[in-house]
Amino acid sequence: FPIAPRARPSSLSSPSLEAATRPQMPLLTPRPLLAALVFAGAGPWCDWEGLAGVAGEEDCESKPGGCRCYYDALADNCPQSLGQDSQVMLCGCIYSDNTWLTVLSNFIAAFRGGAADRASLGSRFSVKLEGNGILSMDVGYTSRVQCGAALAQVYPGTSFEVSVEELHQFARNIFSGEVRQKLLDVCMPGRIALQLLCLHASLAVHDGAGAQAYAAQIANLFPLVEGCVQQQTPFSFPGLGEYLRAWRGVQLPAGGALDSGRVAELTWWPEPGLMRGKMPEESEVHYFPCVPLQDKACFPAGADNLFTSCENCCDPAKGPTGDASCFGGEWTFARCCRTPGGSGRFY
Repeated sequence: FPIAPRARPSSLSSPSLEAATRPQMPLLTPRPLLAALVFAGAGPWCDWEGLAGVAGEEDCESKPGGCRCYYDALADNCPQSLGQDSQVMLCGCIYSDNTWLTVLSNFIAAFRGGAADRASLGSRFSVKLEGNGILSMDVGYTSRVQCGAALAQVYPGTSFEVSVEELHQFARNIFSGEVRQKLLDVCMPGRIALQLLCLHASLAVHDGAGAQAYAAQIANLFPLVEGCVQQQTPFSFPGLGEYLRAWRGVQLPAGGALDSGRVAELTWWPEPGLMRGKMPEESEVHYFPCVPLQDKACFPAGADNLFTSCENCCDPAKGPTGDASCFGGEWTFARCCRTPGGSGRFY
């Protein structure tokens, strides 16, 4: 899998998102995406940590957005400064081509099992060491996802640099069709899931620097979707906020290599019973007939045909057995779509 060592991270504001989805290795010093933003009330004179000490708040930096947002929740680029519609838009994804449904199915499988299951993830996802501290894995995305400390600064699977400021700018312009489309193409919950997979792939090879870099990026992004991911997406991240706080202040050994005991301490162990597909009463965007995918062969990732789209074929609105025109021969409704209690029909 070719790596372009001199590729430079792009901005989401670039004309084409699709053109930048090829896995690349960026420069270690990325180009700034946008002009620096001036935060209201956050000039150099404002000592937020000092203010925390005066106010008696012991750990405001662990709050979403840090001390600055703790004391001024509506300040620019603070999670709480976005309206409800903007937050929901940040949770938006395109599911019709099965890509994120496949990634989500693999994500659930990766984090639902115990220690023995975790040990087999390398073979399950065909992890390969690519050199220069980069590894790649097949987690159901449209191409192999590359991970490593040098790539933590970009959204996995793209060459776009992670930028909370840019996301806030987009979220405040959701009436623009182009902006809405780019946010859907990014799929923030899906990218966070990929970041978590990359974090744990780094832990699997005892790469503390890579794992720490991904933890830092997820800690920046997760507050933006934390308020909508449960009700507005099929993704689940139980206990993720607490897990990310545990990374604060982690000191890596010289060289960044972790021993097995430290790897175990830094591993995310969500409640297994919550790592599953959501039911209709749990989320407005649950996709319960497709999460996890009943049979991935029915609905390949990257499909561009409605008749191979789980979203379309397994839609209860099309009838008690979905869209009948999707099924025939070996590709049966019972094989391809999940139903309540395995009943073989939606209702």
